[in-house]
Amino acid sequence: MRVLLVSHAMVTRSNHRLAEELSAYPDVQLEVLTSPWWDEESRHVAQEKTADPHYRIRIGKLGYFGQPKPNLFFFRRGLARALNEVHPDIIDFYEEPFSMVMGQLLPLRRLFAPRARLMFYSAQNINKRYPPPFNLFEQAAFRAADYANVCASEVGAVLRRKGYRKPLKLIPLAADDTVFKPLPEARNELRAELAIAPQQRVLGYLGRLSAEKGVQDMVAALPLLPADVRLLIVGGGEREPLEQQARTLGVAERLIFTGAVNRLDAPRYLNAMDVLVVPSHTTPSWKEQFGRIIVEAFLCGVPVLGSDSGAIPEVVSDSGLIFPEGDVAALAAAASRLLEQPSLAADLSRHALIRARAEFTWPQVAAARYHIYEELMQTKL
Repeated sequence: MRVLLVSHAMVTRSNHRLAEELSAYPDVQLEVLTSPWWDEESRHVAQEKTADPHYRIRIGKLGYFGQPKPNLFFFRRGLARALNEVHPDIIDFYEEPFSMVMGQLLPLRRLFAPRARLMFYSAQNINKRYPPPFNLFEQAAFRAADYANVCASEVGAVLRRKGYRKPLKLIPLAADDTVFKPLPEARNELRAELAIAPQQRVLGYLGRLSAEKGVQDMVAALPLLPADVRLLIVGGGEREPLEQQARTLGVAERLIFTGAVNRLDAPRYLNAMDVLVVPSHTTPSWKEQFGRIIVEAFLCGVPVLGSDSGAIPEVVSDSGLIFPEGDVAALAAAASRLLEQPSLAADLSRHALIRARAEFTWPQVAAARYHIYEELMQTKL
């Protein structure tokens, strides 16, 4: 089967693990169309992989409808040519159904690949009404698509409420268990580099610094925790409000900011933490859609404490602790349980590591996608 996988996320080498796994299936002839660059977690990322012996990588030229935002991009060059040259049996379109690039794909598919089966991806877990032309793209995608892939159950419910009636499957996001793993030596080295004393305990956050991510709740919880607890904040974004909050609360010396780090360095920082906190807040326009960092922490053997925003409780499940979003006292109490009860933290970490290896690694996720391909190839055109 000839598969054209279209995904702006393939700008990073780590996300190419999906293509590497899919191309290992002997009956899959895979080509990938991706972008030359992307803004990823407050970092500008240039394309990190341009060739592979087992599948072809096509790098298109991007344009934007107005502002450079994820769902406003389209391919100035590359999409029509890929469809015309690949003659795909399956178009695996790893983009939202309401996106500008979906609006571009649909007429090009009719022109260059009318017999190709189409699957789209969605992570949108809020039932939004989009203005024209995006609402038209969405409904057209629902009619044209043969399958939908969602990253959390709430996303599927939103698609159904909006009128999507075709097959749908939940496939979680994945992490690389050869990269994200327990690293005791790296833990000790990094804590020494960051001047974290051996007896000090570390609550950590890794991600974008913005109000909806809830890091301000971690700062607010710090006065409620013992004086030896440090807060390790890894990521770029709105740092100054957090620093001002910490000064006001008298805990500034207990915060450690690293700025944005390369994704390849993320395992070192996760391993330096005693607990990873994912304190996201729900807003009218956003709530946590998955939280890949949760899975990455699981694979590193780090206990996870998450708010109940969006998909976090589903991803964490029985492998960590959950607190009501925005509830600082509950966050502090749950953090104390994990810090003061090493046996609880160890039990959760062991369970999380086993579960993550079974459900959230690239081979498992690719296998689920391949089974959809098989199903699509059996459908009559």
